[in-house]
Amino acid sequence: MPVLSCSPAPQLKLRLLALTLLGAHALFAWGSVGHKIASQIAEAHLDPQAAAAVRQILGPNRHLADIANLADDVRDRRPETEPWHFVDIPLDATSYDPARDCPRGECLIAAIARFQAELAKPGLAPPARFEALYNLVHLVEDLHQPLHCEDNHDRGGNDVAVEFLGKAGNLHRAWDSGILDWMLRYHPDHWEFLARRLGRISRTEQSMWSRGTAEEWAMESHGLARDVAYQFHRPAAGPVALDMAYVRRAAPVVRRQLAKGGIRLAYLLNQTLGGGRPARL
Repeated sequence: MPVLSCSPAPQLKLRLLALTLLGAHALFAWGSVGHKIASQIAEAHLDPQAAAAVRQILGPNRHLADIANLADDVRDRRPETEPWHFVDIPLDATSYDPARDCPRGECLIAAIARFQAELAKPGLAPPARFEALYNLVHLVEDLHQPLHCEDNHDRGGNDVAVEFLGKAGNLHRAWDSGILDWMLRYHPDHWEFLARRLGRISRTEQSMWSRGTAEEWAMESHGLARDVAYQFHRPAAGPVALDMAYVRRAAPVVRRQLAKGGIRLAYLLNQTLGGGRPARL
């Protein structure tokens, strides 16, 4: 892969500013830990053929968790990738409308389809194959963060000031990392242990989650944004208080969405690179 400059050129900075003014989400779904958790769950559910293909792409002693955040790492240097990380489905909408929600085919749902098709191409050059893999991994996980699949005219909750358990922040950050940090508050470095716990999924749930389309999964996340993430009392002035009651409602959603993101990523990789079935079914 080409070496990327450490700082964006002035014209790229201008493009980043333009994206912000156009309403793009300045966000990073799940934070680095959440992406690693979902990726570890996915890798544990690859069938043997897909697992071998992933090892070939990544090289020795590398895992999906090692590349789970690359798509975020390059965003400041490749601003054209910004729209791939979200899909702006109006919060009160009941269905996905590509013409409305995915202009010019530049959104999370369309990007997942493109990178899955790219990864499936026979004879694809190794650098392009690696890039398709790391983008597909990251974006499928982004799709399961509810605030990446809705539009409430607040940049995915970035413009909603909150006090999360007394700490200043915004709604998007609370869902990216705040709730997960709270779950790991006693053992912040034990994300691998949490990944193993979340990956212990019943055969029934695994079978139910290993189906569907990115569009259907996005609408599922959209419903969680509407019914859980935005269910708070908004004061006339000042930040929204996200208290312990809110955290207790949200934490099970975060756990389940991380697990679903991992299982569904494995499902797509098994369909694209392997025999088409999860390893544990």
